[in-house]
Amino acid sequence: MIDTAIRGIVFDLDGVLIQSAPSHAAAFEQVFARCGIHDFEYAPYAGWRTPEVIADVLARRGRTESAQAIAEMAWEKSLLARQLLAASYPLAKNCEVTLAELAGGFHVALASSGSRSSVDAFLKLTGSRSLFRSVLSGEDVIRAKPDPEIYVRSAERLGVDAGQCLVVEDAVAGVAAARAAGCRVIAMAGTCSAEDLWSAGADQVVRNLRELAPPRQPVDPACWTAVIPAAGRGTRLGFSRPKILYPLGGRPILHWLLDFLVPNCASLVFVLSPEGAGEVTAALERRIPRRFTVAIQETPTGMGDAVALALPHVRTRHAAVVWGDQVALRQESVETCMRLHQGPLQPSVTCPTVLRANPYIHFDRDEAGRLVGLRQAREGDAMPVTGESDTGFFCFETTALRRLLDRLRVASDGVGTATREFNLLPVIPLAAQQEVVLTPRVMRLEETVGVNTSEDAAIVEAYLGSSHGR
Repeated sequence: MIDTAIRGIVFDLDGVLIQSAPSHAAAFEQVFARCGIHDFEYAPYAGWRTPEVIADVLARRGRTESAQAIAEMAWEKSLLARQLLAASYPLAKNCEVTLAELAGGFHVALASSGSRSSVDAFLKLTGSRSLFRSVLSGEDVIRAKPDPEIYVRSAERLGVDAGQCLVVEDAVAGVAAARAAGCRVIAMAGTCSAEDLWSAGADQVVRNLRELAPPRQPVDPACWTAVIPAAGRGTRLGFSRPKILYPLGGRPILHWLLDFLVPNCASLVFVLSPEGAGEVTAALERRIPRRFTVAIQETPTGMGDAVALALPHVRTRHAAVVWGDQVALRQESVETCMRLHQGPLQPSVTCPTVLRANPYIHFDRDEAGRLVGLRQAREGDAMPVTGESDTGFFCFETTALRRLLDRLRVASDGVGTATREFNLLPVIPLAAQQEVVLTPRVMRLEETVGVNTSEDAAIVEAYLGSSHGR
């Protein structure tokens, strides 16, 4: 349990957020083997910078090498480790969900002894750069762990006293560095033994990240309005009525959506077609009378237009936008995103993402993990084999959403090249240029399947039938 006095949490990377110790150990072993050293043990050096490990191992064996030779060995080791990690990137279990949950209530930082390229690779893979208020690598400090410099600087960058900072570490050197900085320390056993971590000064030793998760606070419904674009018909499903009324698991899609939206939103705005408005409105009157508003989209001109039609009815600080066929979303996932969005990072947009094969949507990132672009298959864009896609659920600060849609209307990419529709998704990379955009990975792939075809319906129905994926 995290102490109530804690305001900032600083994560080490290797051994905490990624289970990289075997890859680093193997890379060191290969490099040292070429020097005739075959008895290297990684655990005592966990948390050290690579050149310092190499220099110390050589010195203990009476070997003297030039700074250039040590730098070349360090470069080779880092390359080998990156190759081993890339083959099967070992994210710690619950890493992404835990980061999102903690960033919803605390100032969060990353402080790694690893190289900048290793840190950037993690941030790009997880889409988590914007969750961290501070990111420091081993290349950003003069003195490495066990010196406290990296943790002193992290606390300063968070604007939090060291005594109000909790460091999450896996190595003896890291625990010592955090204690010397005046921080509290929770240690993750694995790289080093629990006994060694206690001896180094850890306040607590845990086995997995879920032990760090704070008690879940309720979402404040008074801050939220849900916007549900649902003007589509179920033609591809062989359904002649509004698609949002299509039955899955013995209930219409609408009822599944209301299950997770009604407890968290003071009001709901449905964007409907003229033909379907009467039937859907009648269903809403039976389920949530006086809790909803209907906006009519006369012609299907795009999701951006649909959301813009709803905005005059949104009077809360935040708006949760969900496509009208995203029936499989779990309330737990939705609430994690909403808590994160209304938390201390104060983002303009929170867009949870998932990695999927043959994506319909893909967000491009630069090498540092920053979101820089959007590709859409429906607009004829070239798509990657595996991509980072949206989940059909989005959180917006309402005034930011209005501003972004206005900017998008005058931008050259505001209207789709192929469809000529005014889409919503381009506002996300547009916002990322100047504003805080969060892209947490908190949803399972199965949650994000939209119901467009009978095949989609079968997949979702099977998922809903398995106790909603629990």
